[in-house]
Amino acid sequence: MRKKLRSILTTFGFHIEQETELFFDAVCGMEILAVNARYRSDHNGETYYFCSPSCKSHFDSDPEKYAGS
Repeated sequence: MRKKLRSILTTFGFHIEQETELFFDAVCGMEILAVNARYRSDHNGETYYFCSPSCKSHFDSDPEKYAGS
């Protein structure tokens, strides 16, 4: 979803710096500002941000369950 949204915005001339982007924790759904994110994981070329080490651990144990398609 994030890649699709970024692509649409880029088409219309918008540029969003990753550091200022808002993401959602893939495990609990909490909003995470990338610049403040302490917990991150990469999966299939995409970075995921987490609110806590617990959410990161859940994601890392089964990324396909949380990453979606």
